[in-house]
Amino acid sequence: MASSNWFQPNAAPGRAGNAPATPVEGQSPPSGGHEAPSSPFGGGAFQFLILALPLLLIFVMTRSQNKKQKQIESSLKAGDRVVTQAGLIGKIVDINPNSPRVKLEIAPGVNVQILKSAIQGPDPGEVAAADAKVAETAKDKKS
Repeated sequence: MASSNWFQPNAAPGRAGNAPATPVEGQSPPSGGHEAPSSPFGGGAFQFLILALPLLLIFVMTRSQNKKQKQIESSLKAGDRVVTQAGLIGKIVDINPNSPRVKLEIAPGVNVQILKSAIQGPDPGEVAAADAKVAETAKDKKS
């Protein structure tokens, strides 16, 4: 009776009176465990890529965010209506190019100092109103 195992069903080898198991005819014995199993993905280089790609992706994403923030900070000027990361909407009253802070008026007579890096960009409501005004003037010029 042939077995699907590598060895014939015998008693455990090494016991008194038992001979070591012999391979079934037509099958080669398994390796003795001395060889390292080959990796289907190429070994160490593939593992390095698995670790390096997420780090590279994080670096690229952070770099693009930093560029965008620097562009926003450089385009700020007094009188701009902006939105902060905290959700405050206000008008820039005082800005010093050498200082990391700006003075923002959030209500008439209420001025606060915030970091330039906390400004997300122009007020979307103000931008939409400015775009509508530009479209209206262009429409009036055509008529």
